[in-house]
Amino acid sequence: MATNHYFNHYGENTPDQRLIESLIIESIKVYGIDVHYMPRTLINEDSLYGEDRLSQFKDQRIIEMYIRNVDGFGGDGTFVSNFGLEVRDQITLTVSRRRFKELNFETDGRDAEPKAGDLIYFPLTDGLFTILDVQATNVFYQTGTLQSFDLVCELFSYSDEKIDTGIEEIDDIEEQQSFVRTFELASSPAVSGTFQVGETVTGGSSSKTGEVAKWDATTRYLYLINMTGNFTVGEILTGATSLATGTYETKQTTDEAVETLSAIEAGVEDEITSNKQIETDADSILDFTEGNPFSEGTNF
Repeated sequence: MATNHYFNHYGENTPDQRLIESLIIESIKVYGIDVHYMPRTLINEDSLYGEDRLSQFKDQRIIEMYIRNVDGFGGDGTFVSNFGLEVRDQITLTVSRRRFKELNFETDGRDAEPKAGDLIYFPLTDGLFTILDVQATNVFYQTGTLQSFDLVCELFSYSDEKIDTGIEEIDDIEEQQSFVRTFELASSPAVSGTFQVGETVTGGSSSKTGEVAKWDATTRYLYLINMTGNFTVGEILTGATSLATGTYETKQTTDEAVETLSAIEAGVEDEITSNKQIETDADSILDFTEGNPFSEGTNF
């Protein structure tokens, strides 16, 4: 027997479907939280692995989402792995399909749905979460259509991506967690002007650039991130916005050392990024003067 033609649940854009969708949107607006959705821009994608270490996040839109977790973060939490201490907190967020389309993203199919790899800034914990999976059919064809997406997200692990959204709370994450190079400017000739956080500094002779993460006028230390190369000792560094100038005298951090601004301001060593120290300690354990240090006296 055919379905009752007085109740058309599987039509296209029926009144019942629009009503359910509107109720879902209203429920999310009442019980949800405002978050910032940040689409990822690929700069140099690896066609084999589909990855890009040079990803940028330069856009953001505010949208309401509903937190499906009711008893804390999901995922594996905090644990010690073969690679050290890892934090894999996960959260699942529900967003309305219609509301997401109203954000008017026009890149890589985001006009229709969110994409894995995009970021969500979660103001409640002042953290960034990366989208692992977009689940489109969790609420399976209620009244014959799909009204929402479930986004499975994990705490974002920053690895020198460019974040420039214009929102101070979000952009500070890059400034605090980027690898910093510290340059001491000469006292004579004196530094002219005040370098501004976020502006680009250019070397007069090398034409290399860096972004100002911090300027300390007392010590004349200039902390730079997103370096495009090495400055030349003695060249004049100029700020693009402030027009401040100073002569590069000494680099306080080596090319092998990596520090973050948050660790520098806290006055502690960044143990998470102590790559050079790990290499030095390993050299004292393994004897690489032999042809094969792992053999038992043979070359096999």
